[in-house]
Amino acid sequence: MRDTVIKHLEDRFQSWLDLAEAIEDATLLEKLPAPKYKSLREHFWCVIGGRESYTKAVVAGQWDGFGCSLETVDKPEVIEKMRETQASFSQAIQSVDDWTAERDELLASLMEHETMHEGQVIRLMYGLEKTLPSSWKWA
Repeated sequence: MRDTVIKHLEDRFQSWLDLAEAIEDATLLEKLPAPKYKSLREHFWCVIGGRESYTKAVVAGQWDGFGCSLETVDKPEVIEKMRETQASFSQAIQSVDDWTAERDELLASLMEHETMHEGQVIRLMYGLEKTLPSSWKWA
């Protein structure tokens, strides 16, 4: 099952990168006119932070808090961080020798986090009348 979760995570990572590469810079800041609705940039910040935090936790074997290194609003940094987190995750899971139940839980939580944001971004992009890359599984 772990291999299936990892494969699905890798697919989701690629779909997020596809979106980052396809959008225009201005789209990062657009929001729907609804209370507490996040911009696409805010979703990218949370997804990148989730990847960084969960990758660190998988290596450590336990949750160690949330953090995100994304600092700007520009598309090039978002793309760079998407690629970095994809590579870091791949390296991290290959370095783990002892797959514990806690590590498996962390993988599942990362998958849930990615999927939750994916659903929110689908709603955002449809509401903004934007298109999504074909790799977006649920769109």
